Formats: sequence, C-alpha cells, structure tokens
Amino acid sequence: MEETKRTKGCVPNKKTAASGSPGKEAPANLNCQIAQSLPRCQGTFELQSAGKTGSAEFNMLDKNYVLTDHSILAMPPHQSNEEFLEAYEVVLILDDRENFGSRSRKVASRKVADNICSQFNVSVQVKRLPVGDGIWIARHRKLLTEYVLDFIVERKNVADLGSSIRDNRYKDQKSRLQNCGLRKLIYLVEGDPNTSNGSVASIKTACFTTELFEGFDVLRTSGYTDTQRTYGYLTQSIIDYYSTNFCGVAKSARICPTYDEFEGNCRSLQKKTVSQTFALQLMQVPQVTEKVALAVVEFYPTILSLARAYSMLEGDICSQEEMLKNKSKVINAGASRNIFKLVWGDGCNLQT
Repeated sequence: MEETKRTKGCVPNKKTAASGSPGKEAPANLNCQIAQSLPRCQGTFELQSAGKTGSAEFNMLDKNYVLTDHSILAMPPHQSNEEFLEAYEVVLILDDRENFGSRSRKVASRKVADNICSQFNVSVQVKRLPVGDGIWIARHRKLLTEYVLDFIVERKNVADLGSSIRDNRYKDQKSRLQNCGLRKLIYLVEGDPNTSNGSVASIKTACFTTELFEGFDVLRTSGYTDTQRTYGYLTQSIIDYYSTNFCGVAKSARICPTYDEFEGNCRSLQKKTVSQTFALQLMQVPQVTEKVALAVVEFYPTILSLARAYSMLEGDICSQEEMLKNKSKVINAGASRNIFKLVWGDGCNLQT
C-alpha cells in the first residue's frame, strides 16, 4: 500500500462531494470556454453553439461516436465495473506560490481553496507544485494513491503576462507545461489587457498564438473572484468527464501518472542542457526571437564556441557583425549585430 503525504486543504461535504454543490451552474460564456477545454469523445460533452461569447449547452454525443487515440485522456487504473467516484476522489491542487492579492501567498491561496471548497463542495488542497499553478488528482479512496489527471492550468494576470513576454519567461514556462506529460493545457489569463501598463497588442497576440499554434486552451477571467469560480466550474466539469468516461475507455488507454512520477518527470525538465540555457540567454537580446536563438545554437551550442568563431574574424568588425546573418536566413542583420556586440563587443548600444 502506497502512502501519500497529505497537505492542508478543504474537504467537501461527503453527501454531495461527487457532483459539487447543487445549483452551481457556470455562466453560458464560461461553459463555452470550459467545453472547449474538454476533449470530444464518447460520453463527454459537445459544444453546440459556436464562439466563446455565445450561449452554450452541454449535450451528450452519440454513443456510437468513434474514439480516436488523440482524443482519449489518461485514466486512473480501474477494476472492471468499478465506478469512478466509488474508487476515487478528485482533488484540485493549487500552487502555494500563487498571488491572490494578499501579502502572504500561502494564506491567500488557502483562503481561495476554502472559498472554492465551500462554494462548489469539491476537495481543494494547497501545496508546492513542480510546474503549473493548478492540477487535479484522483486519490484512491482505499489505497490513497494519487494519480494526476490530464489537466493543468497556468494562471497569468495581465501585468505578469506582459512582464513575462518582455523577458521571454512565458515561452520557457509554456515549454515546461508542454513537456510535463499532461495533455490538456489551460492558460488562464486574468484581467483586462486594455488596462495593463504593458503592450496591449503583445498580450493579445500572445493569447492568440498560445491558443491557435501551441495547443493551449485559453480561458479569460475578470479578476480573483472570477478565477475562483472558474477553478470550481473546471473541477466539476473534470469530475463529470471522468465519471462518464471511466468505464467506457478501452483498457489500452494511457494510465495517469502517480503524483510522484509526475513530480519526478517535472524535475528532469528543470535540468536544462548548456545549449538550452544559452538559447534562453540569447532570447534576452533585442531582436532575438526563439527561432533566431535556436538557429544560433544549432551552429554554436555554447557561448564559448560562438566566441571562438568571433575570434577567428578578429579585426574585421563588419564580418563579425554579419557572421550569424550569413549562417542562416532566419537570423536578421539586427539580431546578428546585437549578439556580436553582447558576446564579443562592449554590449552597449544594442538596437531594438
């Protein structure tokens, strides 16, 4: 029997823990967003209306709908004819470093956990997560083994998102989420981009590309209170999804990792190679995008190898400035010149 470490959290009323508080129905526009975060497969929910701001209803799909491998989420282990909620309790886990407007982040996170628990009658815990700001686990009621369900949330308020765009942190954070092993990646953007001090256009573009090109589901909330409600509605929808699909998914479906396996996998992601670290450093240089940085490290995997290449052209500043541009069409003249000035020059007068 595997023992699991319990962390401080909120436990719902046992009588209605399976389905959440009665009468708590998500607003139509939020239903629409949540529905798009859930996979379309047998027994789950299909969104009937189009658009993220229109009215929406959840309706069961045809029972003969054919499951495809890419639509099947990982499932916790189960015995034949065993109902999901008979075997497991779903628990929302919030990271204890989350900022919910209080000086003490841990205190604020636990208050939010208590609010979600009391409003939606679902289990919520607060502890340090290796990646992301929110995940859901299925805890076996007898063995207490914890399995990480196939959903993870990265929460950003618009001010933090704008800051992370400027210093390229958000690309690294999204990369770790994409490689954490969970399939449904949710990017929760909190606040109005039009009121942020950063670039409104860059924030809106980041949301657009994150959803359209990078496989995330972007949810938008107006503030702390709205975010709490969204976590509650997501938890209820995830409980419904696994309750409906637990017995119907083929035995060949992927098995959810245990929490310890998930944590171990995330730790290994944090061990960046020298080349990955160099690429992240290059992305701090004006005009150096992720594509440009990757093109540079393809030729020069370390800063030492790049410095040696510059040394071979010592005395010919023009050739040094254009060296990277001449190596790849991806690297423009401005980026090539700025990297040279940073690595080999005085690092001043970098052109934006």
